[in-house]
Amino acid sequence: MVDLPAAERDPRRLFRRHEFGLFLAIALVVVLTTLLDSQHNYYHDPWRNAREIMRQTSLLGIFALGSAVVIIAGGIDLSSGSVICFSGTICATLLLLLAPDRMRGGEALIGLPVLTTAIVGTLVIGFLIGSLHAWLITTVRLPPFIATLATLVGLRSFAWAICNNVTKAVLGGRSSQIQIYDERLRYLATSVWIPAVLFAVLALAAWVMLSRTVLGRHLYALGGNEEAARLSGVQTDRLKWFAYCFSAVLSSVAGILYICEVSVADPTTLGMGYELNAIAAAVVGGCSLQGGVGTIGGTVLGTVFLRTVIDGVAKVIKTGSKVYEGLIVGLVVVFAVAFSQTARLRGREGFFAGAMGFVAAINLALIFGVLSVLVGPTLLEGWTNLDGPILGAWAGCSIFAILLVLRRRRQGLDRWVVVLAVAVGLLGIYFGLDRGIPAYRLVSATSAIEAAGGKIEKPPGAIRVDLGGTHVDDAALESLVDRFQALHVTDLSLAGTEVTDEGIGSIRGLTTLKHLDLSRTKVTRSGTRLLTRLLPDVEITQ
Repeated sequence: MVDLPAAERDPRRLFRRHEFGLFLAIALVVVLTTLLDSQHNYYHDPWRNAREIMRQTSLLGIFALGSAVVIIAGGIDLSSGSVICFSGTICATLLLLLAPDRMRGGEALIGLPVLTTAIVGTLVIGFLIGSLHAWLITTVRLPPFIATLATLVGLRSFAWAICNNVTKAVLGGRSSQIQIYDERLRYLATSVWIPAVLFAVLALAAWVMLSRTVLGRHLYALGGNEEAARLSGVQTDRLKWFAYCFSAVLSSVAGILYICEVSVADPTTLGMGYELNAIAAAVVGGCSLQGGVGTIGGTVLGTVFLRTVIDGVAKVIKTGSKVYEGLIVGLVVVFAVAFSQTARLRGREGFFAGAMGFVAAINLALIFGVLSVLVGPTLLEGWTNLDGPILGAWAGCSIFAILLVLRRRRQGLDRWVVVLAVAVGLLGIYFGLDRGIPAYRLVSATSAIEAAGGKIEKPPGAIRVDLGGTHVDDAALESLVDRFQALHVTDLSLAGTEVTDEGIGSIRGLTTLKHLDLSRTKVTRSGTRLLTRLLPDVEITQ
């Protein structure tokens, strides 16, 4: 019999290492989100935010448990998202076929026998999908990646076809959605305690199965060395059957809950990309993609961490946060897997040794630099005076400098002393830029305005720029607008200048502007009306 690794024989060792690190990572994400969120949602309403994170964590964690068991057994399941989609569609389809009148939007609730039949039927479908995966892997001998990739692609299309044809037959018209009108079903997923209790029960059952039963020891042995496990008398095909059925059934449970949450089954969007989240939660929780390593406790914490990160991105970035959600999840997975491999690096070589490591350092520096340009000013709003390009250049150069230091063959304390010294120097450069660039822009703006014949006044709570009576025309105004932004101008006088309708539109970017004097200029009333639409909060004098 293949023996379990020490971390699995003594769960406390893994808790002291990886799981304790996850606790600290979750706390760090919560603190950073609280600080960077301009509305400080975690501080002002902690209980509501905690409940929402708990609910979303439970929904994700239910099928992440299945992915974790498959990974521990040495496999991979890429189909979780499509199984969620297919199962949710099947559940809604059964409800529509068994109770068409009530599913059309009637006030009567769907009967308990119908609900039970739909739920049990959906779970049976999940079991059949898992059995199909096991058959493809054990009998047809397809690699798990290919077998589950096929269902990843096929099940969503199959669900869409079923939805179109069933809605045509029952409702008289094709539709890619099946609406569900039953508040009890919606309560299953929108309440906090039902998904949380279900997740806790499933996690406890999976933990007992993996850590306290012969089945669990055999799953670890299968993932650690399949051939050795087979030669020891372990029924490896049956173990794979169990693992993939367990994953598919839990995905079916999640599919039921997700359609209850939104009260609609929509194969075009339901479960899209969720398989990555499930694998990410398991891997971040300590499961090795090579199999044989991982715990349920780590997977639960990995799920909490992942959902906390996603919620933090939504809280900090706000508008357009979905654009960056997949990127954040991908980075978390890559770094989790990468840092879990550090113990396997040979000799003195590291991740960035050699020519390939040097190019990788350039890639990472570019990625972080571009990210800093895109979201840095939003994340650090109120904390930095640097704009996106400068912040991105500093971030990219800083990451590259630190990675170059890590390429050095020096080991131990000396290496980290050098890294710390470089980091302190880079922080010094940042604070120098943060203070120096605004000061330079202020001096440059003041000189340009004075060179144009204008004056700058600073009454309490305002910055007034007076260009009245100067020879400023459209071209000169356009060249001065950037300087106005550096000064955060609140009052601008262009009285008696040569500015026309063509040039006045250049000031539309002055978001701090409150008062504008256009008397005795060549700006017409139509130009003023256009400017009023562009800057509705500005008081214009003409």
